Amino acid sequence: MWNSLKESRFVKIISNKYIVALLIFVVWVTFFDRNNLIRWAKVNLNISSQRREILHYQREIKATEEKLNELSSNLDSLEKFAREQYYFHQDDEMIFIVGESPETTNP
Repeated sequence: MWNSLKESRFVKIISNKYIVALLIFVVWVTFFDRNNLIRWAKVNLNISSQRREILHYQREIKATEEKLNELSSNLDSLEKFAREQYYFHQDDEMIFIVGESPETTNP
């Protein structure tokens, strides 16, 4: 039995010194090295998420700059913005704020 197991193709492949060295190298690089594959994958995921954040903030900056250009070039839009966002009003006007009421709890 031992001889048949010893002569099998699987044992011959596993006992090859180059295969053993390759397996040790792969295990070392995957788990134990300072720059292992697991850390490399985590860093790549982090980089891709940060790139998505950069694109998101670049779009927000562009939209804000467009809004700023619109507000600085047109006085009517500036007045509309001030009235809507900050509830500005003239002395002879009254402001009524209409919105959803907070939900009340019934005892």
